[in-house]
Amino acid sequence: MNAAARPPRRDAPVSSPRRRLALGIAGLAALASPAVRAQAAWPTRTVTLLCPFPPGSATDAIARALAAHVSRTVGQQVIVENRPGAAGTVAAGVVAQSSNADGHLISIVPATLFKVPHQQKVPYDPLKDLTYIMNFSGYTFALVVPDASPWRSFQDFASFAKANPGKVNLGSSGTGSTGHAASIKVAQKIGAEITHVPFKGGSEVLQAFVGGHINAVIDGGWAQVEKQGKGRVLMVFTEKRIARLPDVPTGVESGIDHVARSPIGLVGPRGMDPKVARAIHDAFRAALSDPAYQRHLETFDLEDAYLSGEDYYRLAQRMWVEERKVLEDVGLIPK
Repeated sequence: MNAAARPPRRDAPVSSPRRRLALGIAGLAALASPAVRAQAAWPTRTVTLLCPFPPGSATDAIARALAAHVSRTVGQQVIVENRPGAAGTVAAGVVAQSSNADGHLISIVPATLFKVPHQQKVPYDPLKDLTYIMNFSGYTFALVVPDASPWRSFQDFASFAKANPGKVNLGSSGTGSTGHAASIKVAQKIGAEITHVPFKGGSEVLQAFVGGHINAVIDGGWAQVEKQGKGRVLMVFTEKRIARLPDVPTGVESGIDHVARSPIGLVGPRGMDPKVARAIHDAFRAALSDPAYQRHLETFDLEDAYLSGEDYYRLAQRMWVEERKVLEDVGLIPK
């Protein structure tokens, strides 16, 4: 048999119009941008976005606005599942312990992620067991009293609390929360005994506040009740006065050496494929310009504070150290 009549070897390339077309398509796919390839890998089914606080809270509102926008743009449903508890860290714990890092289980996390593990044993390491996808907002913490209260200023509040030990019931979003730490700072500075009342989240503490069950609150979701005429802001725990309330002093101006930094971010389980993490980042970052989301920022006086995943992780590293010092200063770390 001559060479021309021999059948082709099985390992030899066979050229045909169909094969050349397939190779051409494969070549185009190989040249596609990393972002396109990443987006093709996520999502392939419903995405669960855990919210660390109950329905009706500021965090729940922004979670649902973001989820709705992302659902429309990625072609898969993003559902919000509320997992309140442990000062807003239950949701992060669920994600940190997940064995599936394909991007279909992610969570919103508050700054208490960098507080609670210093105070109690948790089955995860916040810096090692999570993928930091992006930071997107932050709470504005303030001391708020009922609008019908006789306290017109922080000095009025401080004088009453000092003269009436234990009679001021001050609510926050949980034991060890940002509001709890701030309340201890206030009590220490004015030399008063203030009764701290913890709740599972902002919606619950504000319901108690409006219902008259507590007579003060330090939390990050207060703006709605203040705008409705149900609360009066005596002091904000920000570096500068907020533009909307220029007559309200900061804690530092009032003699309380405390600034409450409270970023809100998005995380996934550790070991997430960087391409998938990038696809999630891109989808949620695009949602930050959604009008419904922006309205919620305005309603709750939340910050518009985007950080990339890399910058968010660097912030997490700093806050892990800084928040431990705050907790030590207020005596919230067990001996």
